[in-house]
Amino acid sequence: MTITVRLDPALATALDEACAAQGVTKSLVVQEALTAYLAQAAPAPASDKKRPPASSANLKAFVDAGLVGCITGTGGPADKAAVRAAALARIGTKPAA
Repeated sequence: MTITVRLDPALATALDEACAAQGVTKSLVVQEALTAYLAQAAPAPASDKKRPPASSANLKAFVDAGLVGCITGTGGPADKAAVRAAALARIGTKPAA
């Protein structure tokens, strides 16, 4: 399946730089971020015995670097604006007005 994701230019640059530094593709980073998000999402109904895919070594490296699950203190899932603001803060830029 192919999806399209629109990113703020600063976030896109940060993603490009992180992928180049780690030697991984953007597709892999997005796949692993979705895997981590879905693993933490609301539990599946008891009748659904499917498990999320196992985490890879790359996901573990991103978790260890503090790049996964970096939005805290909201008492629930972060909204899009909170995630964008936190990501931009980590790379030292301000959100576009």
